[in-house]
Amino acid sequence: MVKVLVAVDSSEQAERAFAWYVANFHKDDHEVVILHVGEPPKLPTISLAEPGSFPADQISKILIENNKKVNELENKYTILAMNHKIQKSRVLLKSGRAGEEVVDAAKEVGADAIVIGTRGLGTIRRTVLGSVSDYVVHHSKLPVLIVPK
Repeated sequence: MVKVLVAVDSSEQAERAFAWYVANFHKDDHEVVILHVGEPPKLPTISLAEPGSFPADQISKILIENNKKVNELENKYTILAMNHKIQKSRVLLKSGRAGEEVVDAAKEVGADAIVIGTRGLGTIRRTVLGSVSDYVVHHSKLPVLIVPK
């Protein structure tokens, strides 16, 4: 059995990469691990100099909204996998630096290949920010299928 890790986020490009994998690469005996790496939510700065300034309501609201978005994404890809009749699939959620987490998760689950889309960054932004797909290609020992925009 071949185990394929498909890295996704909430972008349209991730959905296209998943659809491309299903249409062109997926076989019935593949096990598909759908990975979403979320960035930790940006929480307000807490001032230790001002007693009573802890914005608990604001932090709670941010965390609830973040969890809602992650749950919606997990449900979306669970339903997509079921609609495409993928027999063996699961969604894996991680948090951290996307490129590193994709490479680590692929090792952790025993993946045989990685499928990832591109964000379509311009040359300058890609040079300054780096690219998740570029990181994965250069740091993974597995075959990496990059689905362009």
